Amino acid sequence: MFKSIGGKKPSLPSIQAPRTPASSSSVPAPATPQARTGSSSPGSGDGFSGSSSSAVGYVPAKTIPMPPPKAPGGTNVSANLASNPVMFTANNVLNVNNTVPPPGLPLPTPNQTFVPAAHSTVTVNAYQHNPGDKTKVGNANLAFNPEGGQGLQAHYLHYLSADMGRYAGISGVPQHPPPGAPTTIITGQLNGCAVHAFHDKNTQTLSFVHHADFSKNGQAELADFLRRNPNLQHAATLGPADYSHPTSMKLKDGTPLATGATVFAQYERPRPAQPGQPAQQGQWVMVGQLHQQKPNAYQEGRPELMRPDFSHLAEKPSQFLYVPVPPPRDE
Repeated sequence: MFKSIGGKKPSLPSIQAPRTPASSSSVPAPATPQARTGSSSPGSGDGFSGSSSSAVGYVPAKTIPMPPPKAPGGTNVSANLASNPVMFTANNVLNVNNTVPPPGLPLPTPNQTFVPAAHSTVTVNAYQHNPGDKTKVGNANLAFNPEGGQGLQAHYLHYLSADMGRYAGISGVPQHPPPGAPTTIITGQLNGCAVHAFHDKNTQTLSFVHHADFSKNGQAELADFLRRNPNLQHAATLGPADYSHPTSMKLKDGTPLATGATVFAQYERPRPAQPGQPAQQGQWVMVGQLHQQKPNAYQEGRPELMRPDFSHLAEKPSQFLYVPVPPPRDE
């Protein structure tokens, strides 16, 4: 089950046994990668359409041209992911290794940490790979395509390495997204990194940041980041202390292989009171799925992942994390 960190327990059904993916005829066709029109095509202008450059407090930056992602194999289960990302995560091993944003998507830079959420939307597609052993869970390889395709519409949270800026964020995420707006924020795999949620006191919106190499000096860096961004109030973090645990596998030097995590944020819509359950206010949560890399196993150029092996530990860590983003505090 999901482990709730710093808040209520999620109202979720029990994790089911691995499900057989739906046939490809019952799910939408994958979105076809394509560059955006106008100034947002790869390598031209600033990666924005003409109207997007008017975002308040934002100076568009040039984006890094990216090649179209390779069309993945496997069964297209994008509809399953889009219908319920949290339960899909409970029943599949998400794999975002070596996944790149679509061409023309605005990206943060070392000098410009944040991209407006309104300009960060992508279509997330998922392709299920069944392992040879049907009792195990195959990888659901994710691909990021231009927004508006057939699949999960989500805000993309980029990653910048420590030597390229360390912090990559999106700003202006609605506290309560209106109908039709993305309710998911997706980022790359975490191996020593952290994802932070902040309240913006100036705009009453949320900002999210992918913080590289948090495991080294993260708390001090976070404190410095907040000093340099006084409009932000720290709300929640999902970091190595939550997801990094030793597995039964060992590296060549004998060091236990630690778990990484696939993390996304999800907005839970308000729910009316039900028998035995109080009414629930709408709220963002950060969801983490722990995994470890299979030895010498690759699929389409990306390492294959598996559920963690904690058989050597007396107390088994939860494989799923659930971190609520609380409302802003009075200051």
